[in-house]
Amino acid sequence: MPAVDRNAVLHALRQEGMSLRKWAEANHYGYRNASNVLRGLSRAHFGAGKEIADKLNALVAKHQNKEES
Repeated sequence: MPAVDRNAVLHALRQEGMSLRKWAEANHYGYRNASNVLRGLSRAHFGAGKEIADKLNALVAKHQNKEES
């Protein structure tokens, strides 16, 4: 599931109190790669782009579950 919902990711990051740049650095990715995945410039089918998309989607899912509780 490589597609990333930009608004949901930015909302989840705000809830964590961090920016995309800080998240990328904390997860050992380049900001440019993370930004490209978020903006849809990277198709995120394999490699670092897919890993970034998967982690961002997991972050969104975690926050959606927290809000539903």
